Parts: sequence; structure tokens; C-alpha cells
Amino acid sequence: MLRTHFSPKQAALGAALAAAVAVGGFAAGRAFSGSDEAVVASPPAAPSGPADATPLPTPRPADAIDTSRPGWGMPYIEADRALPRYDQVINGIRVGPTAYPDLGEWCAHGQAQWVDPGEAAGTPLALPERYPVKGVPAHARAVRCGGTIVSSEVTIEILPAPNARAEMAAGKSWFEVEHGGQVVILKQLVAAPGFASQVAAERWEPATVNGLPAALGRAILRDEFGESAVVVWDERRSLQVAVRGTDIHVDDLLAVAREALR
Repeated sequence: MLRTHFSPKQAALGAALAAAVAVGGFAAGRAFSGSDEAVVASPPAAPSGPADATPLPTPRPADAIDTSRPGWGMPYIEADRALPRYDQVINGIRVGPTAYPDLGEWCAHGQAQWVDPGEAAGTPLALPERYPVKGVPAHARAVRCGGTIVSSEVTIEILPAPNARAEMAAGKSWFEVEHGGQVVILKQLVAAPGFASQVAAERWEPATVNGLPAALGRAILRDEFGESAVVVWDERRSLQVAVRGTDIHVDDLLAVAREALR
């Protein structure tokens, strides 16, 4: 089942929006700078929300989560903020707060130019023609260095079901309705893989996508609520594909990554 987005101004998604804002942008331009030194990052400032948002432990799969009250997700976000974040290597891929990829010789300083994503057609950096989620592509673009396309990206906005609010008012959980979210795909030519992310260190694990090594950063709750990411490394093509999700189920996140690697 595809999960889609409830308005962030409404009760169920207020916390999710705070999580999304905290992680910052995902533009390809960020990948053309950064340090190679591993650090332990301090948790960002707490998001605004109910004054009684006491951090809660991550619930077990069988535990009930009451999503009917305003700010229901805030305590879980607060608890996640307290978890350590540091650079580490998962499946040969560096991930963490300062885990930028090694761009090698693909792009010299000052060469990068934003161009139409259509210029990536026919190259390993071509963006998918279709997406396995019911979203609306937006903000697609590519980066050219000299005569070579070195990066491409697209944001997919997943809209809420028209009746999502009514379903929740009738007693359905946020996890049961098409509450929506966002997916961002970033494809890059790199000498060595790396992905700068604020996903907590303990939420990363090895995975495989289309037979290639991957690092999977799971969401805060139920494999769906909050930020998640999957980073895939195709060494033969010097290609890194990163997919970041907000309020996207892990199954949909991996499906998008598989399509992006075709």
C-alpha cells in the first residue's frame, strides 16, 4: 500500500514536518564540498511543539501508537535526536554527518553548472521515466562539469489522499491512511561513495539493491515516519544513487531506488 501525505499543518504530520526541516536540503551542489574527517554530530535544536513532548523510546512493533492527538510524533523525534550520529562505513559506503563522496577527477572547482536534466538522457545519470510511487516529479535538474554530466536529481512530492483527514477523524491511524511524503533521488559519478545524512547511526544497516551493495537508513517509526535513506554503489560505473525519503515506507523507498538504477 502506498502511503501519502497529510497536510503538515494538521495534527498527525506536524512532527513529521519538523523532522524533514531539520535534515536540510539535498541539492547536488552540496556534494561538491565537505570534509573527509569523521565527527560525532551534536543533535540539532529541538523542534517547536507541545511543551510536554517528553522523549519516548522507540516502541516495539506490537506497541500501540496513538496518532489521534496533536503533536503525537514529537516525542519520538525528540528521542531520535538524542541518538548518536557519526560517520561510519556500511557495505563499503560512508554515511554520516560529514560523509561526503569523493568526487575524484569528475569535477574541478568552479566547473559545475546546473543544466536541464534531459542532458543526462542516455547516460548512467538519466533520471527514471516512471516512478513506483504516486507522486508528482518536481525540481529536476542535472550538473555538468566541462563536457560531462556528473550529477542529476529530482524531487517527487507525494500528495495526500483527499479523504485522509476524514479517515483519521474517524479513528484510523496515521500509518493506515495515505498520508503522503517526499522522495528525492540523487545520482552522481564519484570516485568513492559517501552520503552526508542526519539519520541516526544505529538506524543504518547493509542492504542490496539490484544486486549492488547498499546502505539503508531506516525511518524513525514503523519503517515509515520521519527521514530515511538508501545509498547504492555501482563501482563498475562509478555511480552512486541515493534516495532520501520523508514519511515514506521502506518498501516504497527501495522500489524507487531499484527503478533509479535501471
